[in-house]
Amino acid sequence: MKHIASITTLTLVAAASMADAAAPAVAPAAAWSQSANLAITSNYIWRGISQTDNGLAIQGGFDVAHTSGLSAGVWGSNVQDNEGDYLNGVEFDFYANYGFKVSNVDLSVGYIAYYYQSFTNLNFSEINVAATYAGVTAKVSKEISNSSDGSGFTDHGYYYELGYTYSIPAVKGLDLGLHYGWAEYANVTEEDYSVSLTYPVAGFAATIAYSNAPGATNRTWNTNNSINKDIFAVTLKKTF
Repeated sequence: MKHIASITTLTLVAAASMADAAAPAVAPAAAWSQSANLAITSNYIWRGISQTDNGLAIQGGFDVAHTSGLSAGVWGSNVQDNEGDYLNGVEFDFYANYGFKVSNVDLSVGYIAYYYQSFTNLNFSEINVAATYAGVTAKVSKEISNSSDGSGFTDHGYYYELGYTYSIPAVKGLDLGLHYGWAEYANVTEEDYSVSLTYPVAGFAATIAYSNAPGATNRTWNTNNSINKDIFAVTLKKTF
C-alpha cells in the first residue's frame, strides 16, 4: 500500500507540474494606454463664451496615459467668432498632466497650449493645478505666455474654477454637473457658471448644458452679449 501510495503521489505531482507548464503565462498589464474621443455639439462654449458664434462644432481628441500618472494629448475643434474675422478655422489644444493621490484627494498639475490655426496672434499657454475630493474639483489656471509677449503685454491672468459632479440615484447613468469660474486679469474680474445633465444614449454621452457669463463682454469682440449670456448647448460624445 505504501508503495502504491508513493507512486500515486509522484504521478499527481508530475501531472500538476505538466499542467503548470502548459498553462499560458499571464501577460503583465500594459504601462501605457490610449483613448480617442469624437463629439458633435450645437455650441462650443469655453469659460462661458461661445467659440463658434452659437454654431455647430465638430470636435475630437487623442490621449495617452501611463500608469505612473503621466498623460498627454491633443484636442481640436472648429471655431468662429461673431464678427467673422478672428477665430475662423480650427483650434488645437496640446496638453500634458501628472496626476497623483494624497489620501482620498486626487491631485494634478498640468500644462496646456492653445493654438489657433487661422489667427496665431491669439495663441497662448497655461499651467494649472487641481484637486478633487468627493466629486468636488477646485482648479487654478495661470497664463504663462501668449503671442503678445515681448510687445509690452505682461499681465498674464488667472482663471479659478469650482466644479461638482453628482450621480443621480433615481436615474441610473444620469449625472449632474455644476461649474463656477472667474477670470482675473488687468484688474478685471469676470464670472461664468453652468449647469449640465449627462446621460448615456446609444453608446454616446449625451449632455445638455446651460451657461452664462454676464460680465464677459470685455474679453470678446461681442457687442450684444449673444455669445456669453443664457446659452444652451447639446453635445453627443463618443470615447473609444
